[in-house]
Amino acid sequence: MTKDLLEQYPDICAEIEELKAKDSAAVSDVVQASADEFPFNLHSVTVRGLPNPKHAERIRELEVQKAEVEAFVDRLAYRPQKLARCVMKHGTRWKVIMREMSGYKSPEALRKEFSRIFKKI
Repeated sequence: MTKDLLEQYPDICAEIEELKAKDSAAVSDVVQASADEFPFNLHSVTVRGLPNPKHAERIRELEVQKAEVEAFVDRLAYRPQKLARCVMKHGTRWKVIMREMSGYKSPEALRKEFSRIFKKI
């Protein structure tokens, strides 16, 4: 588990949602075709595209990273866990995190506290 991976958690979640949305938007079209045999009547045929297999593979990779981050945060003590969850929610916007953590420490102090979590590992 790395500090960078934890800081990228919001981006990982956003990318998973984006790829799932792309896969759920099925591409389809209606085309005209004729029968193979006599009387060669014209009829409509619906053609649908398949989901991109690269998207499914990337989603699996991102889900593994997301689960790894969540498992790491669950093993932390209360205060570091609360700080890590704020970073997971807001990224590294330390002033926003300071307000959510009740604001008695400066943003720089919170940043240092966050970096100390990974020095202990």
